[in-house]
This record gives sequence, structure tokens and C-alpha cells, in this order.
Amino acid sequence: MYRPILTSLSVAAALACLQPSGAHAQVSSNLDDLPQGKPVAVAKPAAPPRPAHHAAAAPQTSKPSAATAPASSVKASAPAKASVPGVPPAPPPPVVLPPPFVPIQTHAPVPPADIKPVADAKTRTETLEGGGMRVLFSPESSDLNDESLKSVEAYANTLKDQPEKRIILTAYATLPGDDISMPRRISLARALTIRSIFIKAGVATTRLYPRAMGRPDKGDASPADRLDIVTESNPQPSESATPASGTP
Repeated sequence: MYRPILTSLSVAAALACLQPSGAHAQVSSNLDDLPQGKPVAVAKPAAPPRPAHHAAAAPQTSKPSAATAPASSVKASAPAKASVPGVPPAPPPPVVLPPPFVPIQTHAPVPPADIKPVADAKTRTETLEGGGMRVLFSPESSDLNDESLKSVEAYANTLKDQPEKRIILTAYATLPGDDISMPRRISLARALTIRSIFIKAGVATTRLYPRAMGRPDKGDASPADRLDIVTESNPQPSESATPASGTP
């Protein structure tokens, strides 16, 4: 038995036309044909897009296309790695500086002082252990008498033909009082005097090492006004040493 058509049928039909294309509305004039107590499928809302770090960790079964993938899930392409430069087979050659374009004035080395003997100088020489020589001076003086001068010259002549040895000139001096400047100056004058005698005899200046010590230490039992001449062998060059240019 059919019931009369509801008066609101026209209104229900109008509302059904206004539904979106994805929704379906059922309109019937018979109320018994309508579903009774049946569950209605409800569309689940779309899940929000995951952040980039979560999307990289989750396993992907299918790779979305670039057209449908959201902008947040598209990763920026990593920059290309820089190539490692090659190692040259040999070091670059040393830089050769060109000569100056203007003449440079050079000066000749300063000649040694001409040492003259002093008749009243109270000096004498002694032989040290190991073949060295000791020159004893008068207090507050760097003068040599004739005998001491000739002894130093003879000793210098024996060393000029031994280039493998270097010569150490260690000078001391003393004065009454606590002044430390003047004893050093006197000892320096004595060292330069003996140095000049050696240079006059033909010994190269690069082999002479003057040392002005000034006042000797308190525990020094040797005479205070003295100069010790000691020879040492030149050190052997190291095998690992390289020239200044860097080439082995």
C-alpha cells in the first residue's frame, strides 16, 4: 500500500541537486523502500602531509609523481660534490728573482785593525789542555807586548790551514766595584784584538767566534783578566737538511 507523496518532496529534490558531485542522495516516493538501520559509509578526511624528515624515514611503496606530490614533500636537489684537485708529480721550481734594474753600491769588508805591540804591556801566553792558548792581560788593558803578539801570530798561522776547525775566543775582565758594563767592554776589546791578529794571519772571519764574557763567575778559579783560545770541529751537516730553495 502506497502512502501519499509528502509535500516536502520538491524541497528534498532541490536539496539533492545542491549536493556535491561526490555525494549521492536517494529520493523516493515510497518511504518503505528507504534503507532502515543500515550503516552509511562516511568518507575519511585526507591525512595531512608529513614533514620532510618523517617522509624520508618512512618506507615508500610507490613513488608519487611530480605533478601530484605536494610542494613540501619535494626535496631540494643536493649540490654536486667538488672534484678533488690532482696532486702535481713534482714541486714547482724555485722562484728566481731578477737582478735589480738599478746599480747597487757595495762596500768592501772592514779590514782588521793593525795591532801594534806595546813595550810596557804586562802580558804573557800559556798553553791550554787540548792544544789551546791562553793570553793573560794587565788589568784594565787590552794591549799586548811584542813577545805575546808574536806567540799569538804563530798560533794563528798553525790554524789557518785547518778549515774544518772553528776558533772560539772567550775573553774575561775584572774591575774593582760592582760595575758590570765596563768589564764587558774591556773583554770585548781583548777579543777583537786577538781576532784582528788571526785575520791578518789569513784565518777566515767565518771561523772566528769572539765572546765577551765580562766579569768571571765567583766560582771561576782561573785568572780574571784572560782570553782563552779554543778550537772546535765544525758540526757535520744533517742528512735531513734541505737547501733554502726547497729542492732536495
